[in-house]
Amino acid sequence: MLVIPGRRVPKKDLPPILFRKRVTLDMGDTFFVGAYTKVFLKLRGLTMDDLEFRVPDGPKAGVVSLCRDADYDPTRPDVMLCIGYEPGTYVFQVIERSTNIIMAEQKFRVTTDWPDQKAGPSLSFAGISQEYVSGPAWGGGPAGPQNVNVLPATGTRRLAVLLIDTADGRYTTDVPTLDGIRTRWMNEIINGVSVGGNMVSARQFYREVSYGNFDLSADIFGPVSLPNNWNTYFDTAAGKVGWPLTAFGQAGITAGDSLINYNNYDTIIFVSEQATGSMNAWPYGWGGTFSTAEGSKSLALISMPREWGAGFRSDRSVRATVVHELGHNLGLGDQYKPDAGRNMGNWDPMASEDNLPHFSIAHRMMLGWVQGGWLKTYNFANGGTPINETISLSPIEAGAPPAGRQTGIEVRLADGWNYYVEYRSGQSTHIGDRNLDTNNAVLVTDVDSTPGDAPISRPIILRVPNDSDGDGSVLTNGLDYRETDTTDPTFPTDFKMSVSNITSSKADIKVEYGVNSRPDPAIRPWPAGPGRQWQSPDIEVQNTRNLADPTNWFNVPWAGNPNTVIARVKNNGNLAAPNVRVEFYVKNFNVGGAPETPLPADTRSIPAGGTVNFQTAWNPPGNGHYCIIVRIPGYFLPGPPPVIEMSVFNNEAQSNYDRFISASASPASREITFVEVGNPYDKATRVFVRPGQTNPLYRTYVEHTSLTLEPGETRKVKIMFEYDHTNLYKTPISLGPDGTYDIFNRRQDNRTNPDRIIKKFRPVPNRVGLAAFIDDPNETPPHTVELLSGAQIEVVTGRKTRFEYFYLDGPVGGRIIEDTQSRQAQGVGHGRVLISFRNDEDRDNPRVVYEETRLDWDGRFVVKVPEKALAIKYQTVQGYYLPAPDFGDCYSEVIERRG
Repeated sequence: MLVIPGRRVPKKDLPPILFRKRVTLDMGDTFFVGAYTKVFLKLRGLTMDDLEFRVPDGPKAGVVSLCRDADYDPTRPDVMLCIGYEPGTYVFQVIERSTNIIMAEQKFRVTTDWPDQKAGPSLSFAGISQEYVSGPAWGGGPAGPQNVNVLPATGTRRLAVLLIDTADGRYTTDVPTLDGIRTRWMNEIINGVSVGGNMVSARQFYREVSYGNFDLSADIFGPVSLPNNWNTYFDTAAGKVGWPLTAFGQAGITAGDSLINYNNYDTIIFVSEQATGSMNAWPYGWGGTFSTAEGSKSLALISMPREWGAGFRSDRSVRATVVHELGHNLGLGDQYKPDAGRNMGNWDPMASEDNLPHFSIAHRMMLGWVQGGWLKTYNFANGGTPINETISLSPIEAGAPPAGRQTGIEVRLADGWNYYVEYRSGQSTHIGDRNLDTNNAVLVTDVDSTPGDAPISRPIILRVPNDSDGDGSVLTNGLDYRETDTTDPTFPTDFKMSVSNITSSKADIKVEYGVNSRPDPAIRPWPAGPGRQWQSPDIEVQNTRNLADPTNWFNVPWAGNPNTVIARVKNNGNLAAPNVRVEFYVKNFNVGGAPETPLPADTRSIPAGGTVNFQTAWNPPGNGHYCIIVRIPGYFLPGPPPVIEMSVFNNEAQSNYDRFISASASPASREITFVEVGNPYDKATRVFVRPGQTNPLYRTYVEHTSLTLEPGETRKVKIMFEYDHTNLYKTPISLGPDGTYDIFNRRQDNRTNPDRIIKKFRPVPNRVGLAAFIDDPNETPPHTVELLSGAQIEVVTGRKTRFEYFYLDGPVGGRIIEDTQSRQAQGVGHGRVLISFRNDEDRDNPRVVYEETRLDWDGRFVVKVPEKALAIKYQTVQGYYLPAPDFGDCYSEVIERRG
């Protein structure tokens, strides 16, 4: 892309047109890679329209956004400098358009140094960056097994292994020694290490545990060198030695940028050299959105020390640790904590990986490797007739079961809470499940798949508790697992699974259960489905705006107006549930850890198997954005004996969702919101804010990518969005799986051009996902981040509009026009206007009447004041333009009623 350099002209030689005209800059001088900063200007004799803003070194240095937000001050105008991906010293220039003369310029430095561990650097990114996504673990219905394909992992996970060092711990320059390091790591991860006659590697493990559905590939790069000492990038505090500090992820990505095309990889493994004083990194997994030469990329990261399994922690192995950390990359959590006394231990690599046990059945189901049809399912939550039958289980290691057998059994206790039964029998051709605590045994697990905010009370997967005869959760021939439900009205209700006829190819499970009679009021947690990651399918916010336009505003709160929150609660039991209390709460728009404010509760009765809508009124202030929580207190029927609900694990849900319109104009608008981030632990810890977006024509800004918070502390983080398709002409833009559009790349595929990209994506909303991840401060040192919570925002673009006039003179009328700099006002001939008539005598419960009317061909409307508005003795009236497609919304002034 050709850019004509600006002309430097001494002040004395300026042309007459520029006499007494000046530009003064107010900006910082040092910025983190991928961050952003406003550049403020003081103008004399010039306007913003007279000027251009340039960064001559191009996108590696940064790009300029001309979009304007609500903080824009015409007396102190600003532009946004979005910092580039390559460290160096660059210059920002202000050019007078008509003469191409540089009116002001200032040097700035781009770096990967970030000393502030309390607040991480900001981030600005354009292009597609994958957001955190999981599928619904359970759907509220009795049909089919739960937890299937929740975190699908198929195809090939592409790994880049990057050897990286610091100033006080450089890699050797001896070529044979370096080759040996590369060979060792590639053997551990991909090619295999000979162990007991088998070639063992992380790749071989994933191939066999996934039945060939999931594979690994890897390339190794480096060494590359970071400029500072080891303690700049890793913690040295007691209990945290080797923990990566805030800037390390981006610093490592930047160091490898000249060697690695990040379009070709999903996970980056940093292998760092030991530093002076035998300082080694501790294995740690995380991820984020990072600035690269290929655009902003969503990448999973793993940090490990070079000597892992050798000179440092020789009792561990690279292959097993990579298996575990990749499990985190795929969305699986640790199963060894909190310690419930019945954790999985050597039955799942997310609990203990050293002996390479296969993933347990629930994890294989979540990853999409065990199919729903391979399981026998029982839904005792629905009661029904007594059960007494025998199921033959095939070893889970063998894959799809032969005719007449199953791979596992799912026992539904309640929605989101299941027991799973699997037969574990290590296979001679496998490298995993060769060192089980008990081979040829039936494992019974207790799985609570309901999402929960940190700190979690239990891992998702536990072994079932020891039973009355002490047989426990690992069963061989002649052993059984039994429970007796003493709270059921049909007491006693016995559940028993007996194991017999174990061979190398099968185990028989006799399942016995009586009739269950209990209530179970339940509400489903997030996600509600594709594109609704942080919404519950059972919570809906209704208001006049989204009822008038459900296509665009469904479930979006309308701040400053009355809203109704509806919670759909289902009684999954076969006993009626009278007088169920449902509590409603509201938080500030947040990604975890924010305090709650109660709303009025609702009490209703739910028949057996029935669904009832509970609701509450909510009047949010006009300047906020919010999250809704619905909670059912533990339910029971009074006795004697008292009948306790089947599960308390399905009694809470929340929705965290909002929508913005980035108005396209000259300049376009930048929308601002805030998300609240909190620390729920009793110790200080670090929280990461990980953003993603789905549309390459938008740019998202995050004020801080991480925060260290004290116990119970909450902080607000500014989030901004803008529609700006001109980024396609200024910087490499990630198109997600389709690679990168780079206008500066001469070998760019001609079939991919800006016009086609704009045509494809402009009508499509941008889904911005914000996921918060937190370090568990009770783990020393933390080795991975845990999901805290998240929020979702839909951003669309439309032509900027405004009320040209709005009046109350008998009837109410006005005109909607496009908000442009044109002297000829262009009426908006599409869409509707919602007119609100308000009586705010009771501020907490305002009375509001709405009247809806359509625009004529030139944007005008007139409507009579309705009788209902007169009946409430309305005090004020205001108009709201409910936009047609490709237009932005707008509000009129508020007019007070006269007389």
